[in-house]
Amino acid sequence: MLFNLTTQEKKVLIVLSIFAILGLTVSGYRNYIARPQIEVVPTQLKSAEADYQVLFKQRRTVNINIADANELEILPNIGPALAKRIVDYRNAHGRFLFKEDLMKVKGIGHNKFDEIKEYICLE
Repeated sequence: MLFNLTTQEKKVLIVLSIFAILGLTVSGYRNYIARPQIEVVPTQLKSAEADYQVLFKQRRTVNINIADANELEILPNIGPALAKRIVDYRNAHGRFLFKEDLMKVKGIGHNKFDEIKEYICLE
């Protein structure tokens, strides 16, 4: 059937094939080559990450018995709500006697405690 086409039909078929190939090429270029690789990191996350990296480099720690909520937010993965719960717990129950006592605060389990224990102190 393909070989029984008239010259004009063959020309139309060639033109359509060229447009199809051109369209696929442009589409592929847009989807794979021209798409910039942009890493979106919230400014607040970058800032918090930088804060505890500075603490680590300076070998400084946050005293969980006197730190306010803003200071506690410097710790890895401690946001405003959890920092407030730490302060509220400390106000209700008194000073933390051991670092591990921090796990009595709702939202701080073994994993989170392991992430922050090197950045905290009691005095």
